[in-house]
Amino acid sequence: MYLGIGQITNTAGGSAAKQDLRLKEACQEFEAFFWMELLKSARRSINFSGENQSSQSSFYTDLLDQQYALLLAKQDIAGLGKMLYEQLCSQETER
Repeated sequence: MYLGIGQITNTAGGSAAKQDLRLKEACQEFEAFFWMELLKSARRSINFSGENQSSQSSFYTDLLDQQYALLLAKQDIAGLGKMLYEQLCSQETER
């Protein structure tokens, strides 16, 4: 699922449009990773003193946070993925 930037920019034999799409997806996944870390940090700051946090509830909370992160990245709220994409495209055209 996750692609390395080197894998995307150095893919031989792929069309330019396909490589562009893969780069956009990778940038969006990076933004989702950013959101995931932000959500994890926010959740850790909450005091769950009255609740018993089992490993199962923690697992499902992490899954929920992953879905939230993907939704936030797809909505391009922070614009981080878009900025990264534009930066990488400008670097590629300079070469």
